[in-house]
Amino acid sequence: MKSIKLFFVALGIALLAGCGSLPGSGDSSSSNLDPRSTRDKWNDSNIEFSIVGIGNKAPYRGQARISASSYDGTVVLIGQSSTEELLNQFEKEARAIEGVKTIHNQVRIKAPLSVTEISADSWITTKVKSALLAEKELNGLQVKVITEDKEVFLLGYVTTEQADKATEVARNISGVKQVIRAFQ
Repeated sequence: MKSIKLFFVALGIALLAGCGSLPGSGDSSSSNLDPRSTRDKWNDSNIEFSIVGIGNKAPYRGQARISASSYDGTVVLIGQSSTEELLNQFEKEARAIEGVKTIHNQVRIKAPLSVTEISADSWITTKVKSALLAEKELNGLQVKVITEDKEVFLLGYVTTEQADKATEVARNISGVKQVIRAFQ
C-alpha cells in the first residue's frame, strides 16, 4: 500500500511539472543527447525530490531556500541559506541521500529570496527559454534553465558549440547577472 501511495505522489508531482518535460520546454531529460536510462532519470528525480523535502523541514524552513538538479547522481545545489552552518548541515543531509555521488554547492549565504525576487527570476527564466527556442542553431535543443537571484544556470547534454551558443544567448538577456554552465 505504501508503494502505491508513493507511486501516485510521484505521478502527481510529475504531472504538476507538466510542460517541463515537453520537447523544447527546456527540460534536458528528454534530449536525444541524454545518455541516461529511464531508471537513471527516475533516480535523479528522486534525489531532487528528496533534497527539496529536506528544505521543507526544521531547521531549514524559512531559513534556507535550496533546490537541486541531479544528473547521474551529480547534484547541483542552488539557492540561499541564512548561515554557513545551516548550509553545511543541509549539504551533509543531501550527501546522505541514496544515489548522490557528488555535490556542487552553488548556494549563496544570504536571506532566502522574497516572492518578488522569485517572480523576477521566473521572468528571466522565461525570457532565456524563449530566446533559446528562437535560436536556429539550437533548434530542438533541450536545456534546463534555472534562475536564482538573477544568476542563470544552464544544464543539459549538449555539444561544445551548443553550450557556447546557449551561454551567449542567455548572457544577452536583460536582467541576467551571471550565467553558470553545468553542461555534460
